[in-house]
Amino acid sequence: MYIIAGKYKKRKLANYKNSGIRPAMALVRKSIFDSIQDLVDDANVLDLCAGSGILGIEALSRGARSLTLVDADKLAVELIRKNLALCSAEGTVIFGRLPGVLKRLDPEREQFDVIFLDPPYGNAHMITDVLQMISNKKLLKGEGLISIEAESKCGYKVPEDLFIFKEKSYGNTKVTFLRDRRHCEEQ
Repeated sequence: MYIIAGKYKKRKLANYKNSGIRPAMALVRKSIFDSIQDLVDDANVLDLCAGSGILGIEALSRGARSLTLVDADKLAVELIRKNLALCSAEGTVIFGRLPGVLKRLDPEREQFDVIFLDPPYGNAHMITDVLQMISNKKLLKGEGLISIEAESKCGYKVPEDLFIFKEKSYGNTKVTFLRDRRHCEEQ
């Protein structure tokens, strides 16, 4: 498992075998970043269900300004901290369950240009709840984007103020990009 591009390119990251942590595949990560590269430069990034932290660290490598990583697994939080150290990178690591942990974030101080959501498969209800919390708290900047990696058949609901901007499938994995409808209507 390694960083694909940017200042940490080819940096090998740690992963715990048999831990249940499922890092985003290199092909999927490359596709995500090919689609959102213009938004990543100088961005505030939120990585939810961060696992190994690879999506967020890839964003830092490609020019993101700040990174907040959230996971509910103590082993994952330890792994994230280890991988940040391997890259000599900085990020805020939060231990907590979604969507409740999002209540701790203050949209007056913390709005995000890019939000990654890559939960364990089979969590449609959690994805729906997290998207609703992001929407209610206005954590996504107007021109920002949410990237969801889920199993292809996952049937979560998207809040009315967000819309599906783009979708791509990779076998059993589907990546969905959401944008803020209100911002797009203003332009």
